[in-house]
Amino acid sequence: MRVIVPIVLLLGLAALVLTAPRLGPYLDRRRARAIADELTRRHGFIARPEFGLERLPSAPPFHYGTSRRLVDQVTGELDRSVLTSAGYSCRENGSTHVYGVALVELPVPLGEVEVRHEPAFHSVRVVEPVPDAPVPTGVADFDSHYRIYARDPHHVRTMLPASEVHQLLAAPEPFSWRVSGGELLLWRSGGWSSAAALAGCVRTVTAALRPAIESAAAFQVERPNR
Repeated sequence: MRVIVPIVLLLGLAALVLTAPRLGPYLDRRRARAIADELTRRHGFIARPEFGLERLPSAPPFHYGTSRRLVDQVTGELDRSVLTSAGYSCRENGSTHVYGVALVELPVPLGEVEVRHEPAFHSVRVVEPVPDAPVPTGVADFDSHYRIYARDPHHVRTMLPASEVHQLLAAPEPFSWRVSGGELLLWRSGGWSSAAALAGCVRTVTAALRPAIESAAAFQVERPNR
């Protein structure tokens, strides 16, 4: 018995060492599947397998790793906006890294703005491209947890005044996002906790951007393409 117990403990420890790195990504993928199922079942989303890697930019968090893949792609309408949700994963340094991804089609194109909650990948081996110098918003709670990047600081203050920045703090969980042209891309390391959390994050950003969207739409009406 004295010999068996140490052997069992050793085997258990070995099993834990072997399975622990795989458990987190496995649970993240299961959560992504559950979110896709709920969006399909409760919100009328449909599968969108043709939404492939070519739709993703070569910017964080898609700038590193091998064996890159998208799974559980579904699309539908959320508050009259077309939303595509998917799970994204890649391999780096022998480990799998999983992200929740959401792409929203905006009614009008906006200038480029990027908001990061955390580095896409925590490693000195992966260079984190930074688009421009961070632009402080003047909202201390926001600036202590997020970084906003844009080529034109004035554009950030016009697009996201302090009132809208405060609104961003109401998101159900932290995440990163980027506006480029007519698309709003959101991502979160490990994925969202639920379909409701994903929808809440999307609604938080689109609500904060609504004044800028309405202003851009009005400008298009006043000055149609010539």
